[in-house]
Amino acid sequence: MIQTGVGEYPASRIPSLKNAVVSMLDATDPSKDTLFRPLTRQPQATTLTVRELIRKVEAGELRVPSFQRPLRWDGEDVRKLLDSIVRGYPIGSLLFWKRAAPEGSIRVGGATLQAPAVPDAWWVVDGQQRVTAIAASLLELDHAGDRRWLVRFDPQHSTFLPDAPPPEREGLDAPLSVLGDLRRLGRWMRSSALSEEAFDTLEETQKRLLDYAIPVYIVETEEEEALRGVFARLNSTGARMRSDEVFQALFGSASNRTNRLDLDGLQAICQKDAFGSPSRADVMKAVLAMSGVDPTRTLDDLGNFRQQLVSYDDAADALQRTVDFLRTDGHVPHVALLPYPVVFVILSRWFHVFPECDDSIRRRLAQWLWRGAIGASHQRAAVSAMREQVRDIADGEQEASCERLLSRLRPPPDTSWQLGRFTSASARSRIETLALLSLSPSDAYGPLSLSTLANGERIAREIFASRDCRKLDPNTRRLSLTIANRVLLDTVHTGLHSELRKWDRVRDAERLRSHAIDEEAFDALLDKDLARFLRHRHAQLSYLVADFARRRAAWDEPILQPMELYLDAEDEEGDS
Repeated sequence: MIQTGVGEYPASRIPSLKNAVVSMLDATDPSKDTLFRPLTRQPQATTLTVRELIRKVEAGELRVPSFQRPLRWDGEDVRKLLDSIVRGYPIGSLLFWKRAAPEGSIRVGGATLQAPAVPDAWWVVDGQQRVTAIAASLLELDHAGDRRWLVRFDPQHSTFLPDAPPPEREGLDAPLSVLGDLRRLGRWMRSSALSEEAFDTLEETQKRLLDYAIPVYIVETEEEEALRGVFARLNSTGARMRSDEVFQALFGSASNRTNRLDLDGLQAICQKDAFGSPSRADVMKAVLAMSGVDPTRTLDDLGNFRQQLVSYDDAADALQRTVDFLRTDGHVPHVALLPYPVVFVILSRWFHVFPECDDSIRRRLAQWLWRGAIGASHQRAAVSAMREQVRDIADGEQEASCERLLSRLRPPPDTSWQLGRFTSASARSRIETLALLSLSPSDAYGPLSLSTLANGERIAREIFASRDCRKLDPNTRRLSLTIANRVLLDTVHTGLHSELRKWDRVRDAERLRSHAIDEEAFDALLDKDLARFLRHRHAQLSYLVADFARRRAAWDEPILQPMELYLDAEDEEGDS
C-alpha cells in the first residue's frame, strides 16, 4: 500500500495515478478540454487547532461550497472522531479554499447560524464530515432534533456516549458543548457532583480536544473549476463519494454555467403524473447512456467525456418520454414498481436517440420490458448486459436497434408463476404488486391513490402481522410471507385484517373483489381462520399473477414488424 493524503492507496492503482498525472499535464494544452486543470498556486500548508476551528465556524469564516456532498456521518462516527482526537491519533488533513463569502445562513449539523460577509473565508473542499462533527458537537447549538451531534463525556470511564445526559447522569456526564468553551465548563463544574479526580480528567480532556492541531492545506484561486477537479480527484480515491454525488458536484451546481446537468432537477422532472422519483444514481446513469457513455464506468476520468454529455433540456425531454412510455405502454404507474430499474436507463437512451416511435415499435418495446422482467433478462447484476443494450441503440437504426434488444431476451419460462417470499425491492414481488394493482383497488373514498401508498414506502401491506401467524403450521406460515398476505390499502393499522372485517359483504362486494378477496376468502376473514384465508388467497393470486404476467409479456403474440415493412415486401413480390 502507498500512503497518500486521503488514506492508503493500493499498489494496483499506480497505473491510474500515472494516468491522472498525464490528465493533469494535458490541461496545459489548450486544445484539450479537461476537468483537471492545474492550480496556479500551490496550496499553503499549516495547522489549525480545534479551538481555532470552532471559533472560525462561529464567526462564519468556515463555509461549505455548493459542490459538497450531503452529511453522511452518524452519531457513532462523531464519537469515534472525538475519541481519536483525545487519544492523539491522526485524523487526516483538511483542505480549504480561501475566497470571499457573502452574508447569509449556514448549516452546522442540524443548526442554522447567521453569518456576516467575510472577505477571506475558508470553504471546505475536503473534510466536511470531520469539520461538521467537531463544530456541531462542541458548540452550544440547537440541532432541531438531529441527535447525531449530541454527545456526552463520562469522565469516570473516559468514554464518549450518545445523546444528552439522562436524568440519573445529570452532573456526572458532561455534554460535549460544555467542553467547547472554558467558561461553559467552569459553570457546569460548579453545579456538578464529580470527584476531584473526575474534574482533572474532564479538564485534561477539554485541553486535549481544544489544543489538538489538524494539518490544513489552503488553496487560493479564483477558478472554481480547478477546485472541482481537486474535489473529484480526492473523492474518487480513498473513502469514495458515490458517483452521483461527484457528478452532481461537478455538473449540477448552480455556479457551473457550462452545460449544467442538475440531477436533482432531472429527478423532479421524472415525478410527472405522480410517477415518483428514480434514484439520483439511476438518473445519472440515464444521462451517461443518453450521451453514449458507458453508464457502468467510474467517474475518475470525467474530463475525458464531459463534452459528450447531453444538454439538460435534451435529458429532460428523454426522461419525460421514458416516464410517459412506462406509465402508458409499459403499464408501470410508479417507479417504485418498476421490476428492474436498469430498464429506466436503457429506455432513456432509446427515447433520446429515437424521440418519436410508431405504435408497433412501442408495442415491441413493451414486450421487451415485460418479457425481460418476467424472464429475469433485466437483472441489475448483469452489468455487461446493460452496457451492451445501451450500445445496441444506434442512431438511424430504429428497427435494427429494437431487434437487437429483443434478441437478448431469455426464452419464456416453462413453469407457472410461484408466489415466493414478498420483498418490496425484488422484481418478482413488484410484478405481483402490479398484478394486484391491475384490479383497480379502491377504499371507502374511491380508487386507491398509488402515490400516497408509495410515499408511505409500503405499497403492499400485511393483512396479518407476523405475530398473528406464529401458531400456523410451517407450510401455511410460509404462505403468510407471500403476497397472499398483502393488500393495497392506506390505513394506520399494521395488520389490516381488522379493517377488512369491518367491510360489508354486500355493500363492499366490489371493493373486496378489487383486492382479490372473494366470498370464501371474506368468510375466512370473518371467522378469523388465518390458515383457510391464506391457502385460498394464495391459490387465487397464483392464478391472477400468472395470467397478468402472460398478458403483459404477450408470449402468445408474435412480435409484429411495422406495417410499411410488410407493404414493402408485397411491393417487392409484385415487382418480381
